[in-house]
Amino acid sequence: MSVETQSGKLRLDLSRYELSRDGQPVKLERQPMELLIFLVQRKGQLVTRNDIVEKLWGRDVFVDVDRSVNAAVFKIRAALKDDPAEPKCLETIIGKGYRFIGEVEIIPTPAGQQAAVVQQGPPSVAHLGSLRAVTISILAALAVLALLYVSNVGRWRERLPGRATPGPIQSLAVLPLENLSHDPEQDYLADGMTEELITTLSKIGALRVISRTSVMRFKGTRQPLPEIARELNVDAVVEGSILRSGDRIRISAQLIQAPQDKQIWAESYDRDIRDVLALQSDVAGAIVEQIKAKITPAEAVRLSTARQVDPQVYQLYVQGLYYSDKGSEQSARESREYFQKVIEKDPGYALAWAGLAQAYNRVGDYARAKESARKAIALDQTIGEGHATLAFATWQNDWNWSIAAEEFKRAIELSPNNSLAHHGYAAYLSALRRHDEACDEMQRSLELDPLSPLANANLGSIYWSSHDFDRAIQQLKKALEIDPNFPDAHLYLGMVYESLGSYDQALAEFEKYRALGNPPEAEAEIAHLFALQGRRAEALELLNDLKARHKAGEMPSYDIALVYVGLGDKDHAFQWLQNSYAEHSDNLMEINDDLRFEALRPDPRFRDLLRSVNYPE
Repeated sequence: MSVETQSGKLRLDLSRYELSRDGQPVKLERQPMELLIFLVQRKGQLVTRNDIVEKLWGRDVFVDVDRSVNAAVFKIRAALKDDPAEPKCLETIIGKGYRFIGEVEIIPTPAGQQAAVVQQGPPSVAHLGSLRAVTISILAALAVLALLYVSNVGRWRERLPGRATPGPIQSLAVLPLENLSHDPEQDYLADGMTEELITTLSKIGALRVISRTSVMRFKGTRQPLPEIARELNVDAVVEGSILRSGDRIRISAQLIQAPQDKQIWAESYDRDIRDVLALQSDVAGAIVEQIKAKITPAEAVRLSTARQVDPQVYQLYVQGLYYSDKGSEQSARESREYFQKVIEKDPGYALAWAGLAQAYNRVGDYARAKESARKAIALDQTIGEGHATLAFATWQNDWNWSIAAEEFKRAIELSPNNSLAHHGYAAYLSALRRHDEACDEMQRSLELDPLSPLANANLGSIYWSSHDFDRAIQQLKKALEIDPNFPDAHLYLGMVYESLGSYDQALAEFEKYRALGNPPEAEAEIAHLFALQGRRAEALELLNDLKARHKAGEMPSYDIALVYVGLGDKDHAFQWLQNSYAEHSDNLMEINDDLRFEALRPDPRFRDLLRSVNYPE
């Protein structure tokens, strides 16, 4: 009889070679499954590592069995959702072996199937003689095969079925670490450690590492690893778990090569939480060693450099990361509070300053963003995140295009796998109407963050700016496949349809944009559309409402200028653009790339406006 445990109702079907939990199949590879069956059949008994080796590989094995045993045990625990620190199913007897202590319902192999394996009664003498002859023939054949295998004549070994050598690992995804504490309040620690591993590995230029935005979509899923690897377009994935107990932290991780679903490496680490930064470097270093990634001396230094951190400070830091990655303005404000608390306790924590800079950037406080980014860089000149944030803030706030370009390039040099650095640089290049280069950078961002609706939508926006409307529609629809409620994708799609003269479709997209919580901006788009359609009275009615919102501080001058462009009133359009300049609006950074303002381009006042924002000649 099966028992309800923390792992759920477990059933092991020997005939079907299948493990299930609460009626749902649990994926387990052949070797871990064989070990699980062996352990379950000896439930309550000590099973030594020698017993396991002899059972799975035989006595005369010449492989690294210790690592293979560890890997098989790791996979069993992952399948059973069993915490090695507080086991409910598989207990480790230190220095001895393992004992299965869980409850599992065993479905035995049917008798008919057993008869084919277990011979009933003693064999006859004639049968023994026949069997001996067959055995001698088989052994002779095996001896020849073994000789060919060892000598590798004609590279025969490589031609064996299943011996195809896996290709090199050039791309990697770190999947969300599982929180073994089962305490939702500890999710921030698992998510924060996942992000830190991604950030550390992202410093290696020869390795493409998928960003956190894309991998977090697989949090809590049981999707097969080869499918995940295919979806993310990577050669390998890292998965694992994390458990904190007091001031101790334990991480278990394994590296799986896809699509073979082949384990390359598995290891567990148990450290004082004050050494968590060194722990991250150790895990990342082990992964780099296993995949034989080429690293430069500078990258090696960055991978090995780590400092001790107070547990309370680290807890605040990963909580800041947790909120930072949610992406909204409200979560940016919450992350800012945590990063500020970190800095109060540890002013030398460079990554906290970088996180604070990014939080300020997201709420449009560019002056404080620059100040925080510069502090991060002063503490650690190799911190790519600090340079990326400084680049964006310098461009949007100071209108210093040359310094922004230098900082974007420096950020990408230091953190080649930072998708946001490539994303920001793509926006910068598009604003300069260097669309081919902008597309290349945004494609690079998408390689690192393929499931980001923002990156997909912004690539669609670049296609729109370059008059490639078909590709723009295709890319924006891809963004909406990822997230049907992503506002910017509906906005940009409406702009594309508007450029094509498909006004009904454009209006439908702008209405969706408004319904998703963007009423003022959506009304400006709709007023502009009505003006283009010749629905002047409706456009003017909306314009009056927008002006009232502007007085209340709810509407930027740039959007009111847009409506006047649609109405064909250039003088009022330029008047409101001058207001936008007086407001120091960051919208002006991209006006030369905004197709909606093309009617103003031949006017000398447009060139004057570009000069006023230091637009490069």
